[in-house]
Amino acid sequence: MIRFSLLLIAWHAMTAAPALAAQPPTAAQRIASPKFLVIAHRGDSGTFPENTLPAFHSAVRLGADLVELDYYHSTDGVPFVFHDKTLNRTSDATTMLGRDKIPADSLAWQDLQRLDAGAWFDARFRGAKIPSLEEALEAIQKGSMTLIERKSGDAATCINLLREKQLLDHVVVQSFDWQYVSDCHRLAPDLVLAALGSKELTAEKLDEIERTGSRIVGWDHKEIGRQQIEAIHQRGLRAWVYTVNDPQRANELIEAGIDGIITDVPGKIMQLRQPSAGADQP
Repeated sequence: MIRFSLLLIAWHAMTAAPALAAQPPTAAQRIASPKFLVIAHRGDSGTFPENTLPAFHSAVRLGADLVELDYYHSTDGVPFVFHDKTLNRTSDATTMLGRDKIPADSLAWQDLQRLDAGAWFDARFRGAKIPSLEEALEAIQKGSMTLIERKSGDAATCINLLREKQLLDHVVVQSFDWQYVSDCHRLAPDLVLAALGSKELTAEKLDEIERTGSRIVGWDHKEIGRQQIEAIHQRGLRAWVYTVNDPQRANELIEAGIDGIITDVPGKIMQLRQPSAGADQP
């Protein structure tokens, strides 16, 4: 009887092992990867209309480590995915609503759903809609990890959505608004956060970033090199850059020790790490 019980325990352990191995990495595990991360900017936006489900699905298929998106709040409080401050460049808002320079956060969710967010890029994508943040999370998290950039809206709404979807440990949230980052850290201390910035990266700015609770510094690639990357690493933080589409520039940053590259062309940048393709995944 004892021997049978031991065999039963061993069988459960063996059958449980694959299930445990299949668990997706947490955001903390993903950003700690020894290889540089490829982050699809607004999805696979070089090939598909940015910040739409087709762009997100393509980035996931390509194997991007993270898929970045931007979000606003509609007038009735729905977080939705969009980049610009106005709706006109990447939707048919001018045609549909008869006016120009329409603020992205000036419409209700029902009205936003009427807009076409694909045809501006190519007629093949006519009918692609502006997704809600919830819809985008569902599309991306099935095969990758979401990098959420806040354009407007309060921290609590985002945190509550992530908590409801049980995703607090499985996404990264970033913003140029460091007060928003601090608010997210206060509401969810374990959430992985990134502080975005540009221009000269000074010690004073790094001090302020540390106070936000960020684990990642996301900076304009034109303002960063080996010296800045080393300064970031000395603080125990990760160094990411935006937006790098030139493989030569990407290689320069990789050699300088960069941890993550945000790019419109994730497939092209992923090719730069082919020699280490056999390395363990994060």
